[in-house]
Order: sequence, then structure tokens, then C-alpha cells
Amino acid sequence: GYQRLVRFAGDLRRLRSRAGGAISDLISEIENYLTLESEITLRDGSQAGRRHLDRFLDEAAKFERSGGTVSAFLDWLDVAADAEGGLKAGAPEIRSDVVQILTIHMAKGAEWDLVAVPGLAEGTFPGNNTSDPDNWLKNEKHIPFALRGDAAELPVFSLHGISKNSEAAKAIKEFGSRCVENIKMREEMRLAYVAVTRAKSHLICTTSRWRNGSKSVEPSEIFYLIAEVASALGGPMISDTPAPDDGAENPTLENPITAIWPVDPLGERRSAFDAAIVYVNKSAAHSLGQANDPEIASWIDDAQALINENKQRANNQIQVPLPPRLSTSTLVALHSDPQELALNIRRPMPRGQDQYSRRGTAFHLWVERQFTNAATLFGDEYLDYLDPLDDDSQLEDLKKAWLSSEFAARTPVRVEVPFETTIAGVLIRGRIDAVYATPTGFEVVDWKTGSVQLGQSAAVQLAMYRLAWAKLSGVDISTVSAAFHYVPTSVTDRPSDLLDESALIALIAGIQEAS
Repeated sequence: GYQRLVRFAGDLRRLRSRAGGAISDLISEIENYLTLESEITLRDGSQAGRRHLDRFLDEAAKFERSGGTVSAFLDWLDVAADAEGGLKAGAPEIRSDVVQILTIHMAKGAEWDLVAVPGLAEGTFPGNNTSDPDNWLKNEKHIPFALRGDAAELPVFSLHGISKNSEAAKAIKEFGSRCVENIKMREEMRLAYVAVTRAKSHLICTTSRWRNGSKSVEPSEIFYLIAEVASALGGPMISDTPAPDDGAENPTLENPITAIWPVDPLGERRSAFDAAIVYVNKSAAHSLGQANDPEIASWIDDAQALINENKQRANNQIQVPLPPRLSTSTLVALHSDPQELALNIRRPMPRGQDQYSRRGTAFHLWVERQFTNAATLFGDEYLDYLDPLDDDSQLEDLKKAWLSSEFAARTPVRVEVPFETTIAGVLIRGRIDAVYATPTGFEVVDWKTGSVQLGQSAAVQLAMYRLAWAKLSGVDISTVSAAFHYVPTSVTDRPSDLLDESALIALIAGIQEAS
């Protein structure tokens, strides 16, 4: 621990020595030291998060050009965080080959030909957040509304005619309520303005009477304002569909609509088509040669045209190049199903963090803290946001199972080791959970919080970890073994036929040539 503190002190002295230079250079130096780009790639699986780092560097460069110093830049960041909710996020990458789903805040600064804004219903947009915002009666940092340039648009507070403390308290409470309604609506209107101005040529704004609940919901004021403008510009008029009667039930809940997805292009003709296929399969094979009968000849021509069309479709495959940077999980997907990975790259979909991933993250963090002093150096609060949202008994079971395993009594050489290396011209980034010393060299271990043992494709991850540690430590790869440890069942899987460097190169190079 003392040696680690000494190394850390030396790193801090080196970084502080850069403080007199360019702010952007110092940030880049810190970024490399903290391996931030590796963290982004590991968590994001793509380069989307990189734009936020680039946005931060842009702000630093602007501040630097105005003559600001590092200390002044830090003060400015504090002010921006307190008064403005932080810096603006990096603009999203505008793509024309996919449907992009973003929040309005994330869409700032970008434009698309067509934009759809759903959910313009009361309680949804604008939302029903009724938290009491600061006003000049409660916080002296705010200018009294009467002295502001937009005073005409803000609530007026007056104690005129009030003679009792109870009446004054009631007036203050009512003023706070009016501030909530006024200020909240102003903020929502600004947000709506951002949403509708993202569209270059086509804008779709929608709501529904029922949403997905059991009670009907009125369209919001924002919806009516947008519809009024659209009608004045010659657009579609609002439907005169009356509001549901009191006590009416949501028809989608009362009589749910079901459908098959993907949509069957044959629809009701599917049964007849399947019967025809069975009939054809039972019949004798027919060579597509010449026929004297004109009707049979037309059938042969149609069949030949369909065969040629199918061949053309098979030959016209869309090429999807590999990204220049991959995470180890992407490498596993590349080995398991290259076609599925290509579809995911071409049509990326947002993925929410579920309880399983939160539990896995919290467990890995807990294991790391068994062998490091991170919690005592920086305090536990910086790790709290990674814990599961609720009390998780299964997480506690994982901890107990790990403490009873062979690895709990051994001291690892390193834990949570980030790495990056180039394979066949592609930059691979990852993070090794733990490295243990063995009589013949080292063993890299990856903790698995699931009990289902993974197949051969997952072993590509271990092969990459094994190669990365061999390069990092400067040892021969034959002295490095690798293992998956399945924590719930205390099973350790040590594959003996892991890919070596040449096989990993062949895997990536082969996919690149195929694409």
C-alpha cells in the first residue's frame, strides 16, 4: 500500500507540472492517465461516449484562447455546475441510416429531416413534477420578480390588505404554487421549442387520449399550441374526437389488440400458400426446360425469374466494416455471430441497464475493494451510484459465495487491469478482473455472476485477456493461463485450447476480408 501511495504521489507531481501549460494538453494527459477512453469503450461498446470528452476539450480550448488559467477554468466549471446544471452535452452523431431515439436534451444542437415528438399529454409533456423551485422569497440569490425584465410574465407577490401571520403564510404558499406552475411551464415551453426546432422539413407531434393507463389524459397545452400553428400554416386540423365519457375504460386494456411481429406479408393467404408448398414438395421434380404448352412455358419463365431474383439478392449483400475500436465483448460477438454483430453495428439500439448488470457491476466493485484501498483514500460515496437501486439479497449471496472460493484467500497481483492493444489493425480495449501468480507464471481470472457456463465464443474473451497480460507484463504467453470463475456455483472453468495471437489476428482479419 505504501508503494502504491508513493507511485500515486509521483503521478500527481508529474500531472501538476503540466498545469502551467495549455489547459487542453493537461486534460488530455489526465484523460490518458485515468484511461477514460477505455472506460467509455467498455461501458458504451462504441465511440458514442467519446463525443462528450471531445465537447469538454472544446470548452477547455475556448477558455484557453481567452487567456484563462487552469485554476480559473476549474472555478468556471464550478459556477457552470451550480448555476447552469453543468456544461452542454456533446451533440449526437447525426445518422441517416437508422432511426435515432434521443431525449430532447441530448438532441440539442442537431437537426434531422424528420422529427417525431410523442407523448404531448398532460402529466407527460409537460411533466407533473410539482417540486417547489426557488423563488426570491425563499432564496436571496434570486432577483425580486418586479426588478426583472420579464416581470410581466412572472407571478406577482403582495401583502396588501393582509393583517394576520396566518394570512401572510397562506399568501407566501400560494405565491410558491404559482411560481411552480409558471416557472415549470416556462421551462417546458423552452424544452418544447428545442424539440420542434430539431426538424428541418417534417415534424410529427402526437399524443393519445389514454396513453397506457386506465384513465383518459387530456392533450397538453403544448400540443394545442403546436396544432394551432400547424393549422394556421395550412397543416392538418386537430381531430374533433370527443373526450371519453366518465367511467369509460381504456379500449386497449379492455380489448387488447394482438398482432404477429414481424408482419407476415401473406397475411390471410398464409395457410393456402403453405398448402401449396406441401403440394409442390410432394410432386416430382421438374426440369426448367422448354415446353410446348404456352401456360406451362409461362410457369417455367416465372420460376426462372424468381430463381434469378433470389440469386441476385443473395449476391447483393450489404458490407458493414468493423469499427476501428472494439471492446472485448464485441470481440466475443464477432466470434459467436458475425452476421448478428454486423446488424447491431448497422442498426444500433439503445440498451437500458437492468438489475442483472447493476448487480454485476456492484459485485465487481466489491471484489476490487477487497484488495485495494480505494474506499479509504477517496471515501465510499464515489462508488454509491453503482450499487443496485434496491436492497439486493442475491448480491449478498454472491459476496458470500466468493468469500468461500479459492480466490478469496489468494492475493492477486493486479485487479481491474485496463488494457488496449492492436490486433489486425483494430484497437481492442478491455479490462481484466484479476491476475493471480501461479508456480509457472500468471493466471487471469474473469468473474461471472451468472451460473450458466459460457461456450467457446466466450473463451475468445479469455484469450484476449491472456494475450493482453502477456504483453503488459512482458512474459511469454505460454506462461499465462486464464479462467472463468462462476461465482454462484463456485465453478472455475479453465479452457485449455484458447486462441493465441495468430488465431486472434486470423479471426479479425478474416472478418475484415469478408466485409
